[in-house]
Amino acid sequence: MAQQTKHKKTSLETTDDGNEDNKQQPQMYAKDTLGRFGDDLSALIVSYLSLEDRIRLECVSKQFQRTVFGSVVDITLSDELMQRLLTNGKTINTQLLATIAIKCPNIETIDCRGMRSYIAYIPRAIKTFRDNCHNLRDIYCNVSKMSGQTMHTLWPMITRIGYKTFDDNTSDDKTSDDAYRQALTHCHRLSKLVVNGLLSVFKSTSGPLLAKNLLKCQLNYYSNYYNTRHLSAFVAHNQSLRSLDIKYIEYKNNKSLMEMCGQLSRLTQLRELRLGLDVMTDDDLIADFLHTIGVNCKLLKRLSLELFSTQKQINVQTLDSLRYYRQLKRLDLRFNATADEIALYPLRHCRRLTRLDIHFRRMNANVLTIVRKSCPQLQYLCIHEAYSLSHIPPLQEIYYSVLIESQPKTDLSDNDLNAMLSSSPKLKTIEIRVNNEKKFYSK
Repeated sequence: MAQQTKHKKTSLETTDDGNEDNKQQPQMYAKDTLGRFGDDLSALIVSYLSLEDRIRLECVSKQFQRTVFGSVVDITLSDELMQRLLTNGKTINTQLLATIAIKCPNIETIDCRGMRSYIAYIPRAIKTFRDNCHNLRDIYCNVSKMSGQTMHTLWPMITRIGYKTFDDNTSDDKTSDDAYRQALTHCHRLSKLVVNGLLSVFKSTSGPLLAKNLLKCQLNYYSNYYNTRHLSAFVAHNQSLRSLDIKYIEYKNNKSLMEMCGQLSRLTQLRELRLGLDVMTDDDLIADFLHTIGVNCKLLKRLSLELFSTQKQINVQTLDSLRYYRQLKRLDLRFNATADEIALYPLRHCRRLTRLDIHFRRMNANVLTIVRKSCPQLQYLCIHEAYSLSHIPPLQEIYYSVLIESQPKTDLSDNDLNAMLSSSPKLKTIEIRVNNEKKFYSK
């Protein structure tokens, strides 16, 4: 009996049986069981498990059954999950899906934007979760082939939309566009939107704007050959934008690009801006472009600039306007041209940078020297297409992580990279990527 008591741990449980002098009764837990941990700690432990692992491990103990699903507040519906839910490869097992929904009553967000092959099953799956998860507030999805009476009841819950996707080559573009615009008409709580072009968010070429008060927007393509009026309307009704990503900008001439720049500079609440564009004849064009944005968008913390230039080398004045971006925390520069240390001198204005991505052609060691002197708070550095970095200068006490994406003919050696680690006290890891192969160096 004494030996049994030795392996027990006593906790006090308050009870009320009408006797004020006897409100606490001892509750015994064995030291070798999970019961000695409280529910809060158990819930924290299982919060790191995937949904599949939670379902598999819920039988570990009654405490796990109480806590294993409580922290599931979002779920991602993927093609792989749908495949497992299909009966005979044809019909979705709604009973099993409902079981998952019942086990996870605290779900607030469903993300099904990654689904490609089983889009037709999305409305039924979402409806099952909506009927059983009363905390459900947000749905992220693509809208191609998603129609019918069920979707009409789900539109108000959709807050993020990705661009339309197609299962095969026989998709009807017009039908899909109509479904897409129908979704925008009914989704009044949209906060994030991904579209192929700006015209996609208008009811017609001359129709009203359908997407307003967005927080994030990604345009895969923009052309101001036709969209000058549309951009002005979009900016006017989306002053709340925090993040804007335009993958590629096509413009008629330098004047038209600066007109577009004037419209973008009205988005004074921007925190993140990503732009990709061609550089034509005027070497000072990008400097003027960046100047206008920097002066007006003072809240920018992240800037990504990708330039496609016919010039072989970056103009010295191209980045001069970085002096108007002193508040930047992250900067991503991608040019299909060579750059020397002189072109990067304006980095000295961005002394608050904690992350820097540089993608130039044939960078030399002097580039790293300028970066080291210009950005004292830098913690993460990503270098692309490094060819001649065999004599890397000491990075001293600024970087915690470095990523180098290189070509096969680079002259980087293991000795160089190990020397780089040893000469930089705070540098913890270096990652090298060549031809999709990764190699890590760490202390």
